[in-house]
Amino acid sequence: MAAPMAAPMAYLYLIRHPATQPDPSIPASQWWLSKAGRDEVHALLGLPIWKHISTVYTSTQPKAAVVGELVNLTFQIPFMALDALDEARRDRWLDAEAFDAAQRAFFAHPQIPPVRGWESASGAALRFIAALDHLLMVHKPGDSLALVSHATILTLYAAHLREVAPTIEQWRRVSFASIMTVERAALRPVTPFLTAPYNHLPVP
Repeated sequence: MAAPMAAPMAYLYLIRHPATQPDPSIPASQWWLSKAGRDEVHALLGLPIWKHISTVYTSTQPKAAVVGELVNLTFQIPFMALDALDEARRDRWLDAEAFDAAQRAFFAHPQIPPVRGWESASGAALRFIAALDHLLMVHKPGDSLALVSHATILTLYAAHLREVAPTIEQWRRVSFASIMTVERAALRPVTPFLTAPYNHLPVP
């Protein structure tokens, strides 16, 4: 008698939203995609992973939620936007130099918000980890899932999975529309954050 076929590997795909058009007149959480970002959406939609995805989850911010909306429209995959998956809260506008300094402090002192009104790294991580733990629990172990969120919060979560301290250097490596693949059963990252053309992106 032939041995039963092994079940396909189930993955969690962590996706950073595509490139945005900065606008100091509105909060960063409301920024929309740039022309480059719209091109990155098309590259994401062309990937072979979607026929294996059970559900797409995104943050509620437009630059992330639009990816879930278009995946749903294109492939009829269930999609849900959750505020627990939003970026670390930091809507106050800072110029590039001040933002870089604040990001360094954010990672160096995770218990302390680096700017008045910002969410601390530890608080953001706890929020996001709890949300992911719940989502993984309610899905069958064989379900592959996609999650579209933001560079800082994904840096915190990836560091949590790797059991290392998050750093600004890790954050800098999370490019727009990049994807990290995580083995669901072990919650083990099996790729770094890959960019287009997404060579070596595992498919279930």
